[in-house]
Amino acid sequence: MDRAIAERLMEAALSLDEGIGRLDGIVSDMTDGSEKKELVEAIGKILFVATKDFVFRVTRQYPDLDPDR
Repeated sequence: MDRAIAERLMEAALSLDEGIGRLDGIVSDMTDGSEKKELVEAIGKILFVATKDFVFRVTRQYPDLDPDR
């Protein structure tokens, strides 16, 4: 992938943080244990896919775009 696309992908993937944080906050307020557990797992799956399929893919090709650098 070219760098311009990589930069856009990274920006979009990182922008998910706010929405995921909102979801996490809402789920944290839930009292139903089993439903809460399922939703916590769903949030984990979202984070896993975003990280593995977008962030890691970009940083393998463009290490300087790594947000942890």
